[in-house]
Amino acid sequence: MKAALFKAVGTPLAIEDLPDPEPGAGEAVIRVARCGVCGTDLHSTSGHGYTLPAGAQLGHEYAGEVVAVGRGVERLKVGDHVAALPVVGCGECDACRTGIDVLCSRWKGYGGGLADYAKISERGATILPQTLSLADGALVEPFAVGRRAVRLANPAPGDRALIIGPGPIGLAVLFWLRRAGVRSVALLASSDRRRPLAEAMGADSFILEGETAQQDIVAALGGAPDIVFECAGVPGTIARAMALVRPQGQVVSLGFCMVPDQFVPGMALMKDVSLRFSLIYTRDDYAECAAALDADGDRARAMVTETVALADAPAAFERLRAGTGGGGKLLVDPWRGR
Repeated sequence: MKAALFKAVGTPLAIEDLPDPEPGAGEAVIRVARCGVCGTDLHSTSGHGYTLPAGAQLGHEYAGEVVAVGRGVERLKVGDHVAALPVVGCGECDACRTGIDVLCSRWKGYGGGLADYAKISERGATILPQTLSLADGALVEPFAVGRRAVRLANPAPGDRALIIGPGPIGLAVLFWLRRAGVRSVALLASSDRRRPLAEAMGADSFILEGETAQQDIVAALGGAPDIVFECAGVPGTIARAMALVRPQGQVVSLGFCMVPDQFVPGMALMKDVSLRFSLIYTRDDYAECAAALDADGDRARAMVTETVALADAPAAFERLRAGTGGGGKLLVDPWRGR
């Protein structure tokens, strides 16, 4: 099969031939229909912070059709359309009981979705609704990240919410805030680049960072935000969120910052702010996302700005890294043009 591999920092992904995967016990193999490119993919191949080892196979936002099942698989059958967790824990330890598999010390990775075929765990698989396309199925993973953050914040419809960073994760948060009935939502951005995406997904207020940003946010929301979602993942954003949130408000951080950051704890203390980090999602979040995308796919699909063939993925990946792509979600169709 063809697969995209990371070779070295500063070098585009390589498309190489690898053996087709074989399912082990409790596993299945899917024919990948779509795989999304995530900010984590960019960060982990940039040389800043954690870097993947040479030869790593990328892709953890994927959906496809089951083409083979291993020993002991009971819930999945050939022909099923699934989205699957890229990390699956042992299922027995205290960490697994939290629902966040990556906290398990014995977790196993099931990435590798930027390829013709991918191996998945039956325990980590969500069978997609029959009316949900496989292209939309690849959006389950990023939307699940946003779903858990909004679930943790537990907003009321009358709460004022601010999203810092209108990238795909910030837009996923917007999607779930609207699903939760939150009426006052604003996005804070460093440029206008993603304004059309945000508006297509239901944003009423898109504010540019600058000297008047705080006043603009208060005016747009009718007061200081009750909840600020930090989705940018760059140094200084948590401090900015704490400055903008109302006294006794919430800051939920889900931006993936892998370099040192700092804020003044006393400033947050004086406002009695709650700071919560949100790590990925649970299986329930995955299942809920599949159902929501089936019901509200048009709005979610507005996030997708480019779909390319696997052969074109390295160039599209670098455009996204350079900030010259569409600004939304890049999807890869391994079988396009073949």
